[in-house]
Amino acid sequence: MSFCNQIKKRFIRLSRGQRKVAQFIIDNPNVIATHIASDVGKLIGVSESTVIRFCYAMELSGFSELQQKIKADLTGEEITVEESNQKAAKKNVNLLNEVMNRDVACILNTINLTNEEQFDQAIKLLHQSTSLYVLGLRQSSPSASFFTCTLSNYRKHVKQIQPEPENIVKQIGTMEENSLLFVLALEELDEDAFKITKWAKSRNVKVIAITHSNISAIRDYADIMFTVGAQKNALAETITAAHSLIHALVEGMVAQNKKEYKNFQKANAQFDNNYLYLEKTLYI
Repeated sequence: MSFCNQIKKRFIRLSRGQRKVAQFIIDNPNVIATHIASDVGKLIGVSESTVIRFCYAMELSGFSELQQKIKADLTGEEITVEESNQKAAKKNVNLLNEVMNRDVACILNTINLTNEEQFDQAIKLLHQSTSLYVLGLRQSSPSASFFTCTLSNYRKHVKQIQPEPENIVKQIGTMEENSLLFVLALEELDEDAFKITKWAKSRNVKVIAITHSNISAIRDYADIMFTVGAQKNALAETITAAHSLIHALVEGMVAQNKKEYKNFQKANAQFDNNYLYLEKTLYI
């Protein structure tokens, strides 16, 4: 089946803007094969992001893969990713736009997946919890560190759970009912993250999770679960969307009591400055 026929089969499931893109592709495949995403958007009268979101709706990795499919329709032969990449390089396709628009599309998809009521509940839990623990293993660990550092700028008692078994046992053992565990599971389900979440939940702590899939097994033990990205998104795009959601959650938490959080931030910054001054003095 040609790719244009696949578009026709899925046409009814597309949004209004995506249908404009779909119809243009069916009517003008040569234009798609020879123009970059931003130019196509201008010709259709939609944003470049809408073009990229259409690609994701068709379960493609991005505009480059769409061009591969259309070129294969036009020539009657499959174009490999390697050949497409070589041609793209020769035509000086704007890689910056391509990559960053995939990030934008991933963030926009996350917005659509996020329940506003759950978002409000999450920022209240972040604000009200006495102690806050952040868990992220393997490729989710850098995101957990980012979240921990960001939160630590505004409030006390924020700890990142370290992956060593003895640390996990010790830190979960200190959790109380007014504690909050924030789990970041941005890759394929990590059995260790699932077990730790289940164990923490047995201590009656609240659990908020950000996962890559809305069918993640962590759902059974999370009070609130957010899904970022989509099935076709690369991990880097999923992480970008997760960090944007984290930013929004922290801003929401701060909005609960701006004066309190800003005062803590100032005091924390002053402490850091005094510490650096003392450290320099000791080495003079």
